[in-house]
Amino acid sequence: MINQSKYGRFVIFLILLLITCAILLISNYSLLGNFIFALLIGALMINLFIEYIIIQIFRTTDFQKPSIEIEPWVELIVSCRGIEARAMLNRRGESAPMLLMIHGWKSSAESVRERAEWFCEQGWHALIVEMPGHGKAMPVEKWTAIRVVEHAAELMGALDSLLPSKNITQIVYYGHSMGGFVGLNLSKRIDDYPWGSKVKGWILESPMTKYSIVYDESLTRNRIPRLLHSSIQRRLLVQFSALHPQEKPIHSLIELDVPIWGLPQQPTLILQAEEDSVLGRSHYDLLVSSMNEAGRGEILTTHLIGDLPHSGARTNSTRNHHIEQWLENNF
Repeated sequence: MINQSKYGRFVIFLILLLITCAILLISNYSLLGNFIFALLIGALMINLFIEYIIIQIFRTTDFQKPSIEIEPWVELIVSCRGIEARAMLNRRGESAPMLLMIHGWKSSAESVRERAEWFCEQGWHALIVEMPGHGKAMPVEKWTAIRVVEHAAELMGALDSLLPSKNITQIVYYGHSMGGFVGLNLSKRIDDYPWGSKVKGWILESPMTKYSIVYDESLTRNRIPRLLHSSIQRRLLVQFSALHPQEKPIHSLIELDVPIWGLPQQPTLILQAEEDSVLGRSHYDLLVSSMNEAGRGEILTTHLIGDLPHSGARTNSTRNHHIEQWLENNF
């Protein structure tokens, strides 16, 4: 995600550097020398600008919101590819279904605690994964949604130390916004995990489903010259693939969009803010149409909720009502 204030300062720096180079050129070189040197400086500055944009795209949030600090929540920490992965667990004293939850961008486990505790009140275990650089989770130099997928899988694999798998009867995933995006990719890998067979459903609240839209809107909002868009995209995809050598190389942004990014095969509930001020309606529309086109319309339940904002709704009675009905109908 591009930080607009830092991007603005960097552009000013490039302009000042260009002026300085121009003054030096005019005073010290011949016309031909000025032309050649100007081409070299221009190419260098464009490359520097593109690299700066890529760094900004991969950067995590600058501000980490507080995490859960109350009982009976306990911390689970494991190492994932040299990075500390973190989650918060709220467990019952006997066998029960479990909620696996991931919050949204610039949020934390505390931001979605009340949602998870509603399930705990119904007798469920709950595990909230904190995305890298959020809450008390360790920041990473380059942030990607695949990192969060890896962290979730690693944490679930280590969960047995706090909650034996025999005490988990089934699992429902709940993702909000970016957490929904992570869940969609997790859904197509679910058969690769020992615990995957226990995943019986997916709850996606105002989910992000199309990275290409977010990418294009970010470049447009920051007035990145359109001439550079293709170069930025190529470098972005190269670095993305380099960050995840174990993954199949990404050749197009469309591979980061639904349906290629992932579609659930189990019962799925979409709770969408009717007036989504952050993502709009296009992400929701794409997911619904993709599920129908994949022949999965029968396992899909959707609700547009008028009193549900995209973010900040720690509690919402309408949302709880739809979740309760969906659970009764499917489990």
